[in-house]
Amino acid sequence: MLCLYTELKGWQGLIGSLMGFGSLIAGALFNSQLNRKRDKLLRQDEMIAVASALYGEILVQRRSVAYMANAVANRYWDWGTGKLGQVRPFDKHFIEWVSLPPLKLYPALEAKIGMLPSDLVLEVVMFYAHVEQAKTWLPKLVDDPERPFSYGIDFVLDPSIKAVEGASKVLQIIESISKITQTKEIPNITRAREVLKFELERRMQADQGQFDLSQ
Repeated sequence: MLCLYTELKGWQGLIGSLMGFGSLIAGALFNSQLNRKRDKLLRQDEMIAVASALYGEILVQRRSVAYMANAVANRYWDWGTGKLGQVRPFDKHFIEWVSLPPLKLYPALEAKIGMLPSDLVLEVVMFYAHVEQAKTWLPKLVDDPERPFSYGIDFVLDPSIKAVEGASKVLQIIESISKITQTKEIPNITRAREVLKFELERRMQADQGQFDLSQ
């Protein structure tokens, strides 16, 4: 018994060290888990903040794009189809009137877009791509004496309609993750759709030699 006691007494220091080391490991793992949870919550909060910021800009852009698309459609229908004589439907004053507001939040937050859910990232990128297309082609509707051809309204109306339609899905996703009350405002772009359809059909028939502008 004395020998056993002596042996155990010799192991006490090692056993104490192992227990202390185990406690340190357990504490480190526990703290690491808490830190991961905290970091996850912080990333979640930042993701929601980014999504909410984009939500506001997308609402504004959707309304502006819809207004611009309908204005282009009405202008073309009234002045560009030959109904009021051979006139140029678009000039710099019209372009200035319907030009879209500058994008501010999306360029500033572009580096953080990857924080958003993958399905939302794709929809956001597509929305802003369509807005940029419409914005780029809009001034090109004005005839240029140095350019031997003209751009059709479909260059503007097609991406505009896609932007307005795509925005609805983007906003719905953001509303679900950010707990934002669903917006009831859905811009009416019926006129833009109708005139785009008319123009595409007119062009197809013209290519086939079947369309008469006097109709």
